[in-house]
Amino acid sequence: MGQASNKTMLNSSDSESLNLVDESQIEEPLDFKLIDLPVMILFWVLMCIVFLQFFTRYILNDSLAWTEEIARFLLVLVGFVGSITAVRKGSHIFLEFLYRFIPSSLAKVLSVFSEVVCVVFYGACAWMSSQIALQTHQTLVSVELPKSYIYWVIAFCFVAMSLYSFGKMVMKMKLSHHQIVINIEEQATSV
Repeated sequence: MGQASNKTMLNSSDSESLNLVDESQIEEPLDFKLIDLPVMILFWVLMCIVFLQFFTRYILNDSLAWTEEIARFLLVLVGFVGSITAVRKGSHIFLEFLYRFIPSSLAKVLSVFSEVVCVVFYGACAWMSSQIALQTHQTLVSVELPKSYIYWVIAFCFVAMSLYSFGKMVMKMKLSHHQIVINIEEQATSV
């Protein structure tokens, strides 16, 4: 009887000590939208081209000429197309530290103002990218593909970022100043 009660005590203490799930570290569900798909495709194409470049250069000792240039421009496009996802999720860096020391009503004004600056900046960059695309008449060196296509994709990315920032600006204008501070605090502690 003594051994059975000891076993029961061990089993109950084992189940308590074996609870390995930390509730604060449970990840949120995957936040993936259709607009995120192009960057995933570009990334995998980039990875395959870089692997092909490595394979042909170091295994076959005969590098393909086009892989380096295409990989370079794909890396640029991954950065810009991926920025759409970063703007959509609100994951670009910002100083949430400042929001802790100002009144919540001023925090709303500052938050909305930062979105206005983002909309203007992304819009200006989209316009400049489209102007560069219109003036570029060169092709890539190793592939007969106009360089203007790259600038048009970049311009589209800036337009998409501007639209997402505009949506965030409108949303922030509708929220109360307390809710904006709570959202900023949640975003700051989520990483």
